[in-house]
Amino acid sequence: MRKREVWRDRAFRDHPAVVFDLEASGLDPRRDRILSIGAVRIEGLAIPLGRQYDRTLRAPGPLGLVSRLFHGLTRADLERGAPPPDALAGLLDFAGDAVWLAFHAGFDCALLSRALKAHLGRRWDLEVLDLAVLAPMLFPDQAARLGPHAGLDAWGAVFGLVAEARHTAVSDALLTAELALVVLSRAQGRGLRTWGELAAAARAWRAGRMGTGGPVF
Repeated sequence: MRKREVWRDRAFRDHPAVVFDLEASGLDPRRDRILSIGAVRIEGLAIPLGRQYDRTLRAPGPLGLVSRLFHGLTRADLERGAPPPDALAGLLDFAGDAVWLAFHAGFDCALLSRALKAHLGRRWDLEVLDLAVLAPMLFPDQAARLGPHAGLDAWGAVFGLVAEARHTAVSDALLTAELALVVLSRAQGRGLRTWGELAAAARAWRAGRMGTGGPVF
């Protein structure tokens, strides 16, 4: 049995979180590769702006149209990028024992898990709390207006959060972290005090929606 992670018993303020975002060469996590990694930390329910992780990965081969237009990356950017093993190891070091958060976490987790196995020989099965689940769970009225497929931009706009440069990994991670602070404040107001309580509530909420045939985020 896997040892219970320490973070589950810790209050939000007492244990850090790392919010990460990956930009990829496409939309298939089984085939496409990570092009850039962005991550920020939440410490003491605040975002220390001096602590960000921003890496473009060295990637051989042609750069697809989606990557050039959507992410703004060029062939030169990828040729100058960090070796993938170094970039991935750096992300793990940056996160340490923090709680992991992401928006639409399933895609990023699949990409990261495959890359860690390929480049570092590491198995990665940590639980990642998904803001695309937590936000509608804790703000059901806003979720009803936005619909089940609302993205990060839509949720950010609800709370007046705007990224300076969307679709770069670190900018998206920062916007997600700002949304996380809003969500954590609401969670505290609903009586959720620890990361483990929040994770359990999210699992129960998602299971309930699956059971009723509702959309799954």
